[in-house]
Amino acid sequence: MRARKTLAFLALLALASCATVQGRPEAPPVAASPAVASPVASGKVPPLGPPADLKLPAQQKFQLANGLSVRLVEFHRLPIVAVHLVLLEGGAARDPVALPGVAGFTAAMVTEGTRNRTSFQLSDELGFLGASLNAGASMDAAYVSGYGLSRHLPRLLELLADVTMNPSFPDSDFLRVQDQRRVGLLQQRDQPGAIASKTFGKLYWGDHPYGHWAGGTEESVARTTRNDLVGFHADHWRPGAAELVVVGDVDAATLRPVLEAAFGGWKGAEPVRPAAAEAPEGKRRAVLVEKKGASQTFLILGMPGIARSDPDYVTAQVLFQVLGGGSSSRLFRDLREEKGYTYGLSARESAQRLGGVSYLGGSVRADATGQAIRDLLDQVKALRDVPVPAAELADAQDGLVLALPGDFATAAGTAGRLAEQVVHALPDDWWTRLPERLRSVTPSELQRVAGRVLDTGKLVTVLVGDPDVVQAQVAGVPLGDLEVRKP
Repeated sequence: MRARKTLAFLALLALASCATVQGRPEAPPVAASPAVASPVASGKVPPLGPPADLKLPAQQKFQLANGLSVRLVEFHRLPIVAVHLVLLEGGAARDPVALPGVAGFTAAMVTEGTRNRTSFQLSDELGFLGASLNAGASMDAAYVSGYGLSRHLPRLLELLADVTMNPSFPDSDFLRVQDQRRVGLLQQRDQPGAIASKTFGKLYWGDHPYGHWAGGTEESVARTTRNDLVGFHADHWRPGAAELVVVGDVDAATLRPVLEAAFGGWKGAEPVRPAAAEAPEGKRRAVLVEKKGASQTFLILGMPGIARSDPDYVTAQVLFQVLGGGSSSRLFRDLREEKGYTYGLSARESAQRLGGVSYLGGSVRADATGQAIRDLLDQVKALRDVPVPAAELADAQDGLVLALPGDFATAAGTAGRLAEQVVHALPDDWWTRLPERLRSVTPSELQRVAGRVLDTGKLVTVLVGDPDVVQAQVAGVPLGDLEVRKP
């Protein structure tokens, strides 16, 4: 087996490194598809159909003898089961200060062979079962996930438990994955989005656990040894700091003994957690990273945001949908459709366990950089100062609510969303109540939250572009003193 490595570049900052071994594609959806209106011959856009009800079966919870928590959602319409193991202390925020990237490197290696199976044997067994296994790490957690036919669930869980408990980190595969990760980082030197994100992360978060690139650096990856991965795995991959989400065609009475058999040998209490770090207050700063001859400028404008568990999170979702969440958003209509500065700019929040950032960013024409930033700031000011019209608010709410059932259209998608609940300690009814909560957001709430999460007085700006073209344009824009850096 040669695992696929995915570096998931979360719109502007976060990175999750994933190793994948995969069999056949997943079977059809496990959730009901929303009804849609029939197309009309006139060429007019047909009206929206009724929204699909998001009704999830009850979540059953129990704990294995070794302390591993289990969350089960039964769905018996299709003979499929998806599993998603969340390692709550295995994310990149736990990287050693002197060795960033170890969490993601560890996760990338667990599917590369165990003490019981080589990577080739693992791949063969998964292929025979028509099943899949994936592993990776974000800032807040690591995971191992998979899916397959319910009749093969004992074998799938045996394989998942093996890669979780017994990775061997074989030398030959270690060197190959190490080289892949170094090459990926080398390629990012020429990617404006990656350059901007790395620069912003350090500039905004500083020495906070989120203040490094989750994939590490070329130097840290080169210094990482097999023993570093063995040690990180032993310290942070433990049943007392993990939860297994299971979704599909299985009941608790059948599942529990199978899990005890698969994971019974996994020992270890929850590791000692470091004290939760305070999110930075935010201070106006601006950096221009030199990229001579660039025809576009990549920009990130970031402000202090909120943690995922914050009560204002739902309102913030609607706010960012209005500002930059799609083709009907203000940034799309103003800066792309009307002014032609960009192919697309987005606005979003990065809401994590220890804090968050509010982002605006994307690529703009180099000769329009200064005016594009002014217009971005004008749009932010308008959301703070003027209530959003009812029709625009309803459009944003529709965009979020009507898209939600698609996140639960497969067993694997449902397991992933429930794993999100695990990471952020969300209540069991979070997803089923979310449509109602999105619909209940008012213009006054939006305005209040805009004042909280769109504070341009604490703006941190990173530009990647040609100083000869950009520097004069941003003179006078309220970004603070502009520091020009070499890449």
